[in-house]
Amino acid sequence: MLLELHVKNFALIDELSLEFGPGLNILTGETGAGKSIIIDALGLLLGGRASADAIRSGSESMYAEAVFAVHEGSPARAALADLGLGTDVDAGVDGGLLIISREVTNSGRNRCRINDRTVTVATLSSIGDYLVDIHGQHEHQSLLSPGRHIDLLDNFGGEELLALRARVASRFRDLRALEMELAGLLQDDRDKIQRVDLLQFQAGEIGDARLERGEEEELSRERLVLANAGKLFEQCSRAYVCLNGGDGNGGGAGAVDGFQGMPAMPARDLVALALSELRAASRIDSSLAGVVQLLEDATIGIEEAATRLRSYRDELEFNPERLAEIEDRLALIARLKRKYGDTVEAILDYKAKVEAELGAIERSGERIEELRSEIKALEADLAELCAELSAARVRAAKALEGGVMRELEELNMPGAVFKVDISQREAAGGIPATAGSSSGSSSSSGAGTSGPGREPGGRRLEVTERGVDFVEFLLSANPGEEPRPLARIASGGELSRIMLAIKAVLAAHDEIPTMVFDEIDSGVGGRAAQAVAEKLVKVSRLRQVICVTHLPQIASMADVHFHISKEVTSDRTRTRVHKLAWGDQVTEIARMLAGSNLTDITMKHAEEMISLATNLKKAM
Repeated sequence: MLLELHVKNFALIDELSLEFGPGLNILTGETGAGKSIIIDALGLLLGGRASADAIRSGSESMYAEAVFAVHEGSPARAALADLGLGTDVDAGVDGGLLIISREVTNSGRNRCRINDRTVTVATLSSIGDYLVDIHGQHEHQSLLSPGRHIDLLDNFGGEELLALRARVASRFRDLRALEMELAGLLQDDRDKIQRVDLLQFQAGEIGDARLERGEEEELSRERLVLANAGKLFEQCSRAYVCLNGGDGNGGGAGAVDGFQGMPAMPARDLVALALSELRAASRIDSSLAGVVQLLEDATIGIEEAATRLRSYRDELEFNPERLAEIEDRLALIARLKRKYGDTVEAILDYKAKVEAELGAIERSGERIEELRSEIKALEADLAELCAELSAARVRAAKALEGGVMRELEELNMPGAVFKVDISQREAAGGIPATAGSSSGSSSSSGAGTSGPGREPGGRRLEVTERGVDFVEFLLSANPGEEPRPLARIASGGELSRIMLAIKAVLAAHDEIPTMVFDEIDSGVGGRAAQAVAEKLVKVSRLRQVICVTHLPQIASMADVHFHISKEVTSDRTRTRVHKLAWGDQVTEIARMLAGSNLTDITMKHAEEMISLATNLKKAM
């Protein structure tokens, strides 16, 4: 339930606060005072569209905040839990308080919060769907759109019908996915042949190269060695001479071409000489034994290094032919990399994908038959579910018809006939019609059924995520007239009463705690106005109702009455709101009855209206 609403710098409102109560909350005032602006501000908090143009002139931003009581076990509480949001459980309300706020700046930026946690506008909208049901003065025109009627019927049908509709939607999406896959496999044969030719060429080109993972790195290393074999030979020979003396082939140091600065004695001999001296010294001072050991180890290391150097040098290959082969191989790899991937591994992975696609195309014939079989089975399953859904809608339609007609009778439309037309349409790409389904339009709520035992006859029905049914509300406002679509026969006043009748029926079935009616009494007067007023009271016994009205019959029924006015101070127009006590309420009802010409008779009439309304509410 909505407890409080705070609005700042929105249109004509500089700042105001309203505290709502249970039952029927009425907002009245002169045209243009800002009554609907208050409802618009509430709509913003529920995820409505925001515009910087709505910010009060001279202000940088607008702000709105609403406080709701969210009771334990309510759908709103469950939705909050799903989003990881909670309520203020210390607020002294069963289930806790929920505070929603939204700020819109001149730059168009939105700041949305739920209990001080920043959220998106979409989150506001999703939570708002569980908190408030708003019906504006033009919103009843949605009754003129048959596309909305199926949703109204399904919501009236309740959780079981909605669960069945969800199953139909799931099967429908599965069917469309299979049909899309089949369509892809049944593409033009020329395109398929061209694709196969391309894939075969690519697989063949990569396969002929006989690439191996890690090959490029190994070839690059080998190419570097072959290209520098002469240089490596000379460097290793000079190093060998430095370590061991001679060139390793029986020659002296001079056998190494270009070796300048030949050491007087190789490292091996120098270490041996040092070792001889230190051995003698260690016999005098044993502390030199450690150094002797190091030199002995160094001697062994020098000999080992010299041996390995000679072996490496002698094994160096001067092979221009092999170098040319490697250059050609690396050029081939580079060409394939430009076409298929940045590395040899990526090229081989691409080849695997190509081969997998080729295999899929080659097996497409088998898959096509599999898909056709799966689609046929899913169509049959979907057809059965749609038949169940249609039957459930027929039952719900009969109940809705009875409920709405009872409400219309109470709304001073005793001769009205309300019908829910349920029909199906044939379509080449639809699902098979089951026994008991019919196509085309009819004039009764049983339009969706044709009696048990009827054969499908090969017909296929148009199907959507909502099933095979097309729902439209029909009305005959006067006795003797055939029920026809609402758009063709209903006046503004009749639409208002039909909307109220439908919402009155739905109020007992949905769990949205607050309903808002913004001047839905348009075009209603006389006895019909009194009937609308009484109906709003009945609805307010089930749900909190907030109603903007110009009718004194409705205003006199208020449990909480707010008067909205407009004043000009310092050349600025401001909207003001006052919660009316009994005496002020009498004055406001009198103003609604007679305008500014208030007389004792008008005041007595207003008192009488409020008194009668109070007695009527007690009797309900």
